[in-house]
Amino acid sequence: MLDFPRWKIWAIILTLLVGCLYAVPSFLPESVTAQLPKPLQARVNLGLDLSGGSYILLEAETADVAKQRVVNMEDQIRTELRRSDARIAIGDMSTRNNQLSFMVRDPSQVDAVVERIRPLTQGAGMSGQRDFNVEVRDGNTIVVTPTDVGISNAVESAMQVATEVIRKRIDEMGTREPTVIRQGANRIVVQVPGLQDPSALKSLLGQTAKLEFKLVDTTANPADLARGIAPIGSEVAPYPDNPMGQPVIAVKRQVMVSGDELIDAQQGYDQQSNAPVVNIRFNGSGANKFARTTQQNVNKPFAMLLDGKVLSAPNINEPILGGSAQISGNFTVESANQLAIALRSGKLPVALKVVQESTVSPELGADSIKAGLTASVLAVFLVAAFMLLTYGRWGVYAVIAVTINILVILGVMGILNATLTLPGIAGFVLTIGTAVDANVLIYERLREELRRGRSVVQSVEFGYKEASRTIFEANVTHAIAGGIMLVLGSGPVKGFAIVLLIGIATSVFTAVTFTRLLAVKWLRRNRPTQIKMGPMRIVPDNTNIGFVRVRHIAFIITALLTVAAIAATATRGLNLGVDFVGGVSIEEKFASPPPLDEVRSTVNGLGIGEATLQQLGDQNTVSIRLPLPASNDPGATNVVVEKVKAALAKEFPGATFSNYSTVSGKVSGELIQDGVLAVVLAIVGIAIFSWFRYEWQFGVSTAVAIVHDVLMTLGFFAITGLVFDLNIVAAVLTIIGYSINDKMVIDDRIRENMRKYRKMGMKELIDLSVNETLPRTVMTSVTIMLALGALLLFGGHVLRGFTAAMMLGIVVGTYSSVYVSSSLLITLGLKPNPNERKAASGIAANAERISPRNEG
Repeated sequence: MLDFPRWKIWAIILTLLVGCLYAVPSFLPESVTAQLPKPLQARVNLGLDLSGGSYILLEAETADVAKQRVVNMEDQIRTELRRSDARIAIGDMSTRNNQLSFMVRDPSQVDAVVERIRPLTQGAGMSGQRDFNVEVRDGNTIVVTPTDVGISNAVESAMQVATEVIRKRIDEMGTREPTVIRQGANRIVVQVPGLQDPSALKSLLGQTAKLEFKLVDTTANPADLARGIAPIGSEVAPYPDNPMGQPVIAVKRQVMVSGDELIDAQQGYDQQSNAPVVNIRFNGSGANKFARTTQQNVNKPFAMLLDGKVLSAPNINEPILGGSAQISGNFTVESANQLAIALRSGKLPVALKVVQESTVSPELGADSIKAGLTASVLAVFLVAAFMLLTYGRWGVYAVIAVTINILVILGVMGILNATLTLPGIAGFVLTIGTAVDANVLIYERLREELRRGRSVVQSVEFGYKEASRTIFEANVTHAIAGGIMLVLGSGPVKGFAIVLLIGIATSVFTAVTFTRLLAVKWLRRNRPTQIKMGPMRIVPDNTNIGFVRVRHIAFIITALLTVAAIAATATRGLNLGVDFVGGVSIEEKFASPPPLDEVRSTVNGLGIGEATLQQLGDQNTVSIRLPLPASNDPGATNVVVEKVKAALAKEFPGATFSNYSTVSGKVSGELIQDGVLAVVLAIVGIAIFSWFRYEWQFGVSTAVAIVHDVLMTLGFFAITGLVFDLNIVAAVLTIIGYSINDKMVIDDRIRENMRKYRKMGMKELIDLSVNETLPRTVMTSVTIMLALGALLLFGGHVLRGFTAAMMLGIVVGTYSSVYVSSSLLITLGLKPNPNERKAASGIAANAERISPRNEG
């Protein structure tokens, strides 16, 4: 355990140096980073909550994909059956129920029709199915139906194309460093740093830009059109700016020319009216189609449709042979330019709508960075001072390890091109506190070995050896909670999970392997005969507190608190954030604490819905929650936000906008579902791990303790009325991870003592185990509370609820570990002789000690 060959020493040093080296670019200006070698240009990206900007979550209307596929198949079938060399007469085609059906006029040609249509279908991936089923009904009716696997493949293809189209559109706007990524099967995330008014961007992204030229059906009956009925072969299309006044017209379903055949689109001006227009040019194929259509339909109206709406329907006075055309309508210069951009970048293969958005001002982002750095520095200072006073030289090793650990985390995030969010900074601060937990375990074990009479070298060796097993098992459970956050979380919660998971891996390496290297170097150089720790000692040596003796009182108190927490949650409810209830949330910062009644009256007077207000942080910041706008216009939310900003700035001089976020009802429902699922999976997963790693009683007691901790947290938020949002779900999962970490340490010691003291009664054995691990429990809780205290004081109001939940969780988790979980093992009937096979199996089993020690 203390053997370090030269190659291993260099491997450890080089690994840490590389990790720290990759952290450096994140501290340098981008202009300097760009001059570095390519491998060293990787840096940590700042999330929008730190840099300022806009976040938009788009959801695809996948039903449109299936509908469009039927339309495309209709065009292909018409073209195939009208071939001059083998023309087959068919009746009108129907597209009802999302399937294509038509009659073959000559029943003897039905088989020929099927044979000519089947090649138009394609294989659907590796499924062995076709993307369309072709069947004959009633002797002469052909029905073509899209298959589910074909639709799934089409949706996937459409989303890939949509992602690239969106990226092109944003690039055309000249926006700086946008991020466009897929999320799930049918969503796209767009993040644009620095963008404060996303209304134009949302309008552009929400525009499918599906341009079509179709002939107008002049045979339609206006009365039928008013009822939404069009002649066979035609469809009803809205015409908002119809100079004739009729809001809808009938157009042929067949597309004569489409926007897919454009090669250019530019905003321009009409030569006669000087009104803004869009000038377009077709490629060779499109120019030929456009010329042929205008030649064959002189003196007939020709409709130009954009996203299913008629822009204009001019009469074809003469053939247009040059391959160019002009799109006119009630355009402004800005809207004409946006349409030109959309047409140039290509049409979206699927309609997209905004289901979630948020905008953060650069000032709030800068304040968040400053607050996060202040909290981090203070946390490092407090934890370092505490470790030095408690462990002396060994505290120095722990502080060096923590400092390197922070740099390595940044380096790994830089290599992964990960994004640092405000909750991610909270993850850093929390990592500072939890990273020393491994060192505390080792050093407290080292103290025990010294008290048992072992030599200095033996004490160091056994301290690291015995603690390593516990550290591994405790971090596995912590990683389970972090992994669930990463998979089921969204946005900032993922940022927190990334920092947490990277920190778990790196802290084990720095706290165990690196500090062990430092300890070995010191032992070989100085050959000490004794080890001196720091002057401060919170928990005296050889404590003998009878925890089990008061277990019945503890159970009663726990039951009463649990019932009270459930009752408070059921009666008062949780103050759910906009993440979970949907709506618009606006944060406004005032020059001084404003009267909430006046703010509410000002906002309610705007006629945009009933406002719910809550003061945050220093009381100068107010959260204003409003219902979602009823309009489907992509810019409706921005209109609401601008109204609120203008009204508050007028009534309260000095009021400034901080940020806003919008969540649709659908997304908020999904977030609630994912949050509940994450907590349940964490409880079940960790309980199963405890069950298989130890005995079933350990798994059950662990699950009971976790449920207790979660219910206490919910009760706390119900009573205080603090906002319960996604950040709090992350806090709950972290509490579960920390609480289990604590329980694993005690459970591991109980298991060790069960093998060591085979004749000791369970009550005495559990008391002994809890007392032996009590110094570690208290020391770790203190270090984490110091880090969280810094975050509470200087982390800003955004993280205040998260920090409060974590601090409560530390207290409640420590209580449940000491008084509930361990004592519950007796009630569950755990016996002094565990299953030998299970106790002797698993990772680090060779670290088990079979023979009793000399207590000396």
